[in-house]
Amino acid sequence: EKQQETPLEVFDFKIKFAETKAHAKAIEMELRKMEVRQANRHVSLLTTFMPDSFLRHGGDHDSILVLLLIPRLICKAELISSQAQEKFELHGNFAERIGLRGAGGEQSSFAAGLVYSLSLLQATLHKYEQALSKCSVEVYKKVGMLYPEMSVHERSLDFLIDLLHKDQLDETVNVEPLTKAIKYYQHLYSIHLAEQTEDCTMQLSDHIKFTQSALDCMAVEVGRLRAFLQSEQQASDMAILLKDLETSCSDIQQFCKKIRRRMPGTDAPGIPAALSFGQQVSDTLLDCRKHLTWVVAVLQEVAAVGAHMVAPLSENEGLQAGKLENLAFKAAEQVYGAQGINPHDCLRQSCNIVIATMNKMATAMQEGEYDADKSQIKLPPPVEQRAATLRAEITDAEGIGLKLEDRETVIKELKKSLKIKGEELSEAHVRLSLLEKKLDSASKDADDRVEKIQTKLDETQILLKKKEKEFEETMDSLQADIDQLESEKTELRQRLNNQSKRTIEGLRGTPSGVASIVTGIAGGVSSGQLIGSSSGPIQVKDSPLLLQQIDALRLSVNHLKHENSSLKAAQMNAELGALPPLHIPKLGVPKEGDIISSTLYRKTSQLLEALQQMSANAKVVDITHKRKGSPAAQLLEQTVRLQSLGEAIDKLKDEVLKETLSQCPGANVPSNFAVFPSSSFIKAKEEKKEDTVYIGKVTLPCEPGHSKLHRLVLTQEQLYELHSRLIS
Repeated sequence: EKQQETPLEVFDFKIKFAETKAHAKAIEMELRKMEVRQANRHVSLLTTFMPDSFLRHGGDHDSILVLLLIPRLICKAELISSQAQEKFELHGNFAERIGLRGAGGEQSSFAAGLVYSLSLLQATLHKYEQALSKCSVEVYKKVGMLYPEMSVHERSLDFLIDLLHKDQLDETVNVEPLTKAIKYYQHLYSIHLAEQTEDCTMQLSDHIKFTQSALDCMAVEVGRLRAFLQSEQQASDMAILLKDLETSCSDIQQFCKKIRRRMPGTDAPGIPAALSFGQQVSDTLLDCRKHLTWVVAVLQEVAAVGAHMVAPLSENEGLQAGKLENLAFKAAEQVYGAQGINPHDCLRQSCNIVIATMNKMATAMQEGEYDADKSQIKLPPPVEQRAATLRAEITDAEGIGLKLEDRETVIKELKKSLKIKGEELSEAHVRLSLLEKKLDSASKDADDRVEKIQTKLDETQILLKKKEKEFEETMDSLQADIDQLESEKTELRQRLNNQSKRTIEGLRGTPSGVASIVTGIAGGVSSGQLIGSSSGPIQVKDSPLLLQQIDALRLSVNHLKHENSSLKAAQMNAELGALPPLHIPKLGVPKEGDIISSTLYRKTSQLLEALQQMSANAKVVDITHKRKGSPAAQLLEQTVRLQSLGEAIDKLKDEVLKETLSQCPGANVPSNFAVFPSSSFIKAKEEKKEDTVYIGKVTLPCEPGHSKLHRLVLTQEQLYELHSRLIS
């Protein structure tokens, strides 16, 4: 029993430890998500302060995105490579594996080819990373303009990561987009960044990684081709070639291990801080990678065609060496670009070149020929240079703005002084012209005086004759107007008498009638005046008797207004006196509960008024930037205000509940921390919501001492009917 309990306890401890570790990892992931959201929010807020020139297409923003794109692509490629190696178990000796002939071999070939392509992509991206940290600002900006084209090829890596996430990455996946992305980045580097110097340490590290992935790919394809051969043909030329290739892969791996032991990156004694070699060594490494690429391409092509040929055969059957050699001839002609070449010689020669190069590099590394110290002189990267230039431009723009403001102030003052001088000059011109006119008029007055007197005398005589003639005509027209006015005067007097009788009869009429009469009379008089004036140029005065009657009517109208006001005041006093006296309640000293209730009522009213004001005066977020503050700030302000109102409502609900509990005895349960409502009170409160509601009472007259109280429970329709009958 003790032996059984001990493993159970250990197993429980392991489960608990795993759960604790998973819980801690989940907490850490949540914190990382929060930090990522905060960083994105920080970047978006900083972006809002940037000018439009910073965010336009091909500007500094795109250049920064290029700097972020390159490490992101490297990280994604490394993630896919490591996951593919772990999933398809690429580590180990492929010559001893079983099952390379069927689906397992195709999966291993696909995984090795994928890792091989990803290592080539990482080497190319490392060159971008080094070049963009050392190039000029012009080249940096030129590459930044190509960000939309460069970011498109990130989808190929995202597609592979999505397949890994769904566990759907297998040999049926098309890797053509990844190949296109590699060719695009290599072509773009050769156009814009070929003149930039490469870091020797990074170049050799990428070369070792690429060589290792190519060797893994060669090992997988050699193992598959060996599985395709018939068992009795192990002594053929094709089998010997495969054996030689396997031996070459082993030799190259040993050289890679020797070089990797001397690679910088650790503080161990004898390890150099950095590497440095000439352009000749770089060209040799490039030629080595080219031969490796050719060998891998030939083996992949032969293995792919051989897999289709061996698929319909049984497990005990295999392909003849002649067929594989024919496939190798075709593949070598296609890859090496030469007709009639021997694939055995080409592959052996390429492997020998790679072995010689790697042996030379391993010997040089062990002897320390490429050892160097880290460069102490570091030029600022182009992004920092561009940032410094942009800050200087902004500072210069601010200084120029201040200078322009000072110049504008000086120009305004000069304009004011110029305007004052112009006004003074115009005044002097006016004075000069006035003096000249006075001089001219004074000289002409003496000459024109005699002529004017003579002219006036002639005009006066002519005017006298015209006046005599006009006087006679005017006398005739005046006589006609007098006759017409006499007839109108008689008619107006008759109308005035009639209106006076009507006014005396209706003393309680409104002032508007008398005003209309006076207006009518005034209109008649004015029309008479217009008629009289239209008949001739002489003005005719109103009759004194007519004016006296109008004044009398005005006095009577004022008297009637005053009397009407007095009568209305007396009537209102009588109605107020007839009303029953008001019952004035006696105000007592409010209790503490009443004070709290009134406070709650006042808070509820204030909160309701605030909500109504917010509903009536709804504010729309201004996205035109005409108001002060950004749209995000306005929206945040409204959200904070709504949240504060919600908190006030919740707080008021709690206060009302506490007051209700305090006023109802037995409705609360006290405790050490707080007071809670009892279960019976909550049940009664819920039942009260569904019970009847007291609406009012109706009192009917009856004999004293015979009154009774009847309780009626009515539905809503019955209540409406009773209400309508009581009103009718």
